[in-house]
Amino acid sequence: MLATARHIYNGTSSAPPPTFNPNYRYLRVATGNQTVFMVLGYIDKRPEGAVEVWYSGSGEVVRLLDGRLVGTTGLSIDWREVRFSGLPAWTADAASTPSAKTYQRQRDMMPGYRFGIRDEIVLAPIAAPQQVALAGTAAASLRWYEERSVSRPASASLPPARFGVSQAGGTPRVVYSEQCISNDLCMSFEQWTPSSPAPVAAASAGT
Repeated sequence: MLATARHIYNGTSSAPPPTFNPNYRYLRVATGNQTVFMVLGYIDKRPEGAVEVWYSGSGEVVRLLDGRLVGTTGLSIDWREVRFSGLPAWTADAASTPSAKTYQRQRDMMPGYRFGIRDEIVLAPIAAPQQVALAGTAAASLRWYEERSVSRPASASLPPARFGVSQAGGTPRVVYSEQCISNDLCMSFEQWTPSSPAPVAAASAGT
């Protein structure tokens, strides 16, 4: 799996398109002018839900729970552990979604041994944004949400996060998000389905 991740790594916007393996799932991660395609390593079953563990070709690790960041490894700033209280589920019925929901998050950051940072988060539906790094899906086809937080200590506060949720199949699923680990490190995450390769023309008879 790590060899596959290294093979598809795309470190600059001008690099040629990577070669994808249809046996793997991919996550398109963009930050600044760089794009990395990560490979799903495994699913970590936890009481709060299934955590997807993604690997880059350079060894960075991103963990997502229902689309939300719950841990990273190998970045300049890492969330070592994240805990939630009152975490709301993405709803399939827009009519049943209240104007806003509130939940709590507690996170540990490195470097600097910053443990127990508390975030009071308000989740609310928003209109489809005009500017996003979304590359494989039309923004208007998704239901959009924004999360704003108030942190303790205030110095650890983060910019708002945005989530694009697909209702395909009747089960809501985050297919795109913009989330910040710090004020200086923000990323977009997109569930990526590679295009099917063009069919190879059959050889003419007798050749």
